[in-house]
Amino acid sequence: MSFFSPSGYDIKKNDKLIDVATYLPLDTKSKMQKFVEIVNPKMALFIKYDVWPNLMKILKQKEVSTYLISANFRENQIYFKWYGNFFLIALQSFDKVFVQNKESEKLAQRLHLKSVEISGDTRYDRVMKQLTYNNHIDRIDEFINNKLCTICGSTWPEDEEVLSKIINNSGEQEKFIIAPHKVDVYHIKDIESLLQKKSICWSEIKPDTDLKNYHILIIDCIGLLTKLYSYADIAYVGGAMGQTGLHNILEPACFGKPVIFGNHHDKFPEAQEIINSKAGFDIKNHEDLKTIYQRLKNSDQLRREIGKNAKAFIEKNAGATDLIMNQILK
Repeated sequence: MSFFSPSGYDIKKNDKLIDVATYLPLDTKSKMQKFVEIVNPKMALFIKYDVWPNLMKILKQKEVSTYLISANFRENQIYFKWYGNFFLIALQSFDKVFVQNKESEKLAQRLHLKSVEISGDTRYDRVMKQLTYNNHIDRIDEFINNKLCTICGSTWPEDEEVLSKIINNSGEQEKFIIAPHKVDVYHIKDIESLLQKKSICWSEIKPDTDLKNYHILIIDCIGLLTKLYSYADIAYVGGAMGQTGLHNILEPACFGKPVIFGNHHDKFPEAQEIINSKAGFDIKNHEDLKTIYQRLKNSDQLRREIGKNAKAFIEKNAGATDLIMNQILK
């Protein structure tokens, strides 16, 4: 399994299901030639946007079967530009492309891809699998202490700016857990500087720490977020208040949690779908967040209804993995 960024590699590098986790080299002819010679694959699976022209050319020369999975096409992508022919040729060389929805299928037909099928998004199956695991984390129940808990996951500075206003005006019956995307000491310090309530970092917890006395828990490590969502009454997912890109809203939804996120989510079809399913909300500023948070905070019934919708939304969209595996292994 290859990665191009640390966020994925750091989480999966010790996964026992993977024989090798590695970074993908830069897409130059010489580097990819050497990479393919070392790996010697019989089949190559690419996910969503990972189309590397030099790698694809070498794989085709060696007659390696290639598949693009969970593809999501938009008219503003490079394949539709006059200068995108280099990438379009790579895309057209896939043996089969599995797309997420009908809109992507129509765009794929315009690109003259040779074999296209609607499969859905495999991420729904992955988050459903999470429900079968043990999602307990020591000390979290002690921190929450039977109070209303909002989990703020994969946050960036734009998210933390609007969240801090809600947190700083919250009452004693509310708790917040912030799990930022970047956990370096400088970013953690920036988060702490925004907060006026009593906070503690995960790394600072000692056996005798009385977590009930803290209003905010900051997760300054990676690997806990998915399990943390199981403890939420309300979930906020970062990345879409700015231009970074929306992080995974399916993870809290699979646990049946109401989900809030920013409104810059055009590249993420699941965002509009979850809104249409009455399972989540997008916001454009602090006032939007304040209004939605107050509605959810003040109504157990509303949280249950939206959480039920969220879980149903995930279940309805599951099944892509079996469909794809049946196709490529037949």
